Amino acid sequence: MKKTATMIGIAGLSLLLLGGCSAKLSQSDQAKLDQALQAADNAAQSAVKAESSADRAEAAADKAQSATSKAYAAATQAESSAVRAETAADAAEMSAAKAAKAFELSQQK
Repeated sequence: MKKTATMIGIAGLSLLLLGGCSAKLSQSDQAKLDQALQAADNAAQSAVKAESSADRAEAAADKAQSATSKAYAAATQAESSAVRAETAADAAEMSAAKAAKAFELSQQK
């Protein structure tokens, strides 16, 4: 983008230089030259705006990628926590069964 803007600027300066070096331009030629210079200025401004938009889009994409990475990490951590909770629940169930059996054995004596 910067290269395009530079080329447009150089072309505009070349037109100015050629316009200054030529003898006398007719009114229609002068009008065409003015239009060309205005078009070059407009193109340069458009290039700057496009580059700015591209920069903003790139920043937004970077933020989205960061958010996706964080969401993935959170999901992985939640899955790990669920597995640990299930293991703890299984262990608690086994402990409760052992306690119930121990209570039954103590009641039989």
